[in-house]
Amino acid sequence: MKKSITVFSLFVIISFLSASVQAQTYTYRLSTSFNANEAGAPALTQIPNDQGFTGNFTTRPVPVSTCEQGGDAKGYFFEDDAGLQFDNPDGFITTTYSLSLIFQFDEFIAPPPWVRILSFTHDDDHGIYIYLTNPPTNGTLDFWPHGTVGNDNFFNTVDFYQLILIRDNAGLVHVYINGNEFAEYDDSGTQEYIPQPGKNYLKFFRDHPSVLADEASPGFVSNIVISKIAWTPQEVAVKWGEFCESLLSTEELNIETIRIFPIPAKNNLTVQLPGIQSRATLSVFDITGKLIIQQDVFKESTSIDVSRLHSGLYILKIDQGTASRMIKFTKN
Repeated sequence: MKKSITVFSLFVIISFLSASVQAQTYTYRLSTSFNANEAGAPALTQIPNDQGFTGNFTTRPVPVSTCEQGGDAKGYFFEDDAGLQFDNPDGFITTTYSLSLIFQFDEFIAPPPWVRILSFTHDDDHGIYIYLTNPPTNGTLDFWPHGTVGNDNFFNTVDFYQLILIRDNAGLVHVYINGNEFAEYDDSGTQEYIPQPGKNYLKFFRDHPSVLADEASPGFVSNIVISKIAWTPQEVAVKWGEFCESLLSTEELNIETIRIFPIPAKNNLTVQLPGIQSRATLSVFDITGKLIIQQDVFKESTSIDVSRLHSGLYILKIDQGTASRMIKFTKN
């Protein structure tokens, strides 16, 4: 009976969130689909190159120079000059946001001497690039049109990298690579780093339209996260600390084996995760999408103190590695 409740709850909460709640963050694992973990989020769109090629889901080895334990990563391979597009829902990204992605480029071939990572304005070249300071093996982050930033020849075609870009309430744009801040730019006046009116989207990797042709490379991407809020430096540090765990493939949580009880809950909600082999994060949200409780667990059975919650409907979100599940529960 509890198994049926769990499966039914997942279905109900997805439908419920789609109809009434817009999440603050959209998480795209890119292991098997372009859909976000959060219901109601737009699916990412494939952008073909000039030959009509797009890409495919695949698994890649992660070198020990990236993560010392090595392993495999699930993600999306994009062809040369192809990419992905995020269509920004009305009221989601306005002037404040955060985004992160994990990526690897396969080649740095010049000319031209740039490879595009991210584009905001679509009639010129404003965006995030790698400037090929030592082709065909190395490049430097280019916060165009504001120059190269960070360490010379920082990027190579072997390792995977985490890019985090944050635009805060003051209009300051912060660019982090692998947990370190590479650049800060005051965008309060120019507003170059927000989706543009009439073209309310973000483009990853695809170099089109463009001032200079072929600023692209084939590569691999996983774990794109887009949030409508500005992350703090502490949150950036946490996300960098989770880099290898989120990149490396892990066993998916089996919804058939997850149990939560009692329903309704009064003082404590017990969560059972049979067969858990690595850290899982439990998050409790109210029906507006506000995060109420969050805790990490490392064992098969744990208890969440819900005694201080008001009576009503809540959502339990379970994240482990590349897997995520949402279950509805009520509090008496």
